[in-house]
Amino acid sequence: MSLRIEQDGRLRRIALASPEKRNFLDEAACKNLLEEIRDAVADPATGAILLEAEGPVFCAGAEPGDGCDLFSIGRRMAKPLIAAAQGVVISGGVALLANAHVAIAAQGTSFGVTDIRDHKWSVAIYTAIAGAIGERRALEIGLTGRIFSTPDALAWGLVHMVTPAFEMADRANDVASALANADAEAVRAALASR
Repeated sequence: MSLRIEQDGRLRRIALASPEKRNFLDEAACKNLLEEIRDAVADPATGAILLEAEGPVFCAGAEPGDGCDLFSIGRRMAKPLIAAAQGVVISGGVALLANAHVAIAAQGTSFGVTDIRDHKWSVAIYTAIAGAIGERRALEIGLTGRIFSTPDALAWGLVHMVTPAFEMADRANDVASALANADAEAVRAALASR
């Protein structure tokens, strides 16, 4: 899995950049993404992190392996993580959105926690999703493996904003840039209070 990293002023952009693999995160990719997020958090020149993806699929799933903190790092970050998703978001991709402090989705995005169809269950992925939308809903979508819509994701609190696909890049950039340039102490205090 490739990542594209860019520093845009105080905003660190991290893009999942393997559209030919539907941006699937294997164990090595999970660790690599986690390391890039940690590097951005440690960088005093970075005020916020924008996680996005290249291609029509945000993330087609993940195999995080044992001990990977990728899907829980949001709870311990002192800088905001913004995720902007489009197209298809499956299992580990849903957990990435659930882990973000601000999650934005393009209209028409489809979501699913489908690991059970492949005879798999990741506690890390389930726990991240349950933290965002509640245990009962997370268990239901995980057990059924059903696909759900952007309006459902918004109503359940998985995403905070929905925007037309053609406005996604601008909207995500505006939100992430505003947070990157906000008062760092106030942002740290807000993130520490949760």
